[in-house]
Amino acid sequence: MDIDFSRDDDALLAALREALECARHPQDGLVVANAQDAFSFSTIDDELATLVYDSLLESDLVSATRDPAETRTVVFESDALSMEVEIVGDTIFGQIAPVGERSVTVEASDGTTIESMTDELGCFSIALAADGPLRFRITKQGSTTVTEWTYVTPGG
Repeated sequence: MDIDFSRDDDALLAALREALECARHPQDGLVVANAQDAFSFSTIDDELATLVYDSLLESDLVSATRDPAETRTVVFESDALSMEVEIVGDTIFGQIAPVGERSVTVEASDGTTIESMTDELGCFSIALAADGPLRFRITKQGSTTVTEWTYVTPGG
């Protein structure tokens, strides 16, 4: 049965709603966070650490041999530092090289932050509060490095 959308506004709105739901990107929160970041000039002087490794992106052959409940490993690098992060359940464990004490802030796309300090070996741990896109802000003596956004789901 064909519906005359020019005469039935409710049917038109329902069809549009269904079309938009089908077109939604599976990681729309990450897309929005990156788009918002592209227009933010508050971090223009910060160095960007790019994602160089994510264990979720390994080939099917490699990941088929791993238990999906295992640790997720993510590595970011910039000219100033390298940071390896392991996500185990609801906790992030990380180490930054070169070693030394730094402030590490986890920023969620909704604006919430959690801060920690590294020890003398550059190690830190932070409990995750919620899932979604997040990034790390690493500060030492007035110098700041910010990572790309990455999507994290606590406990899984």
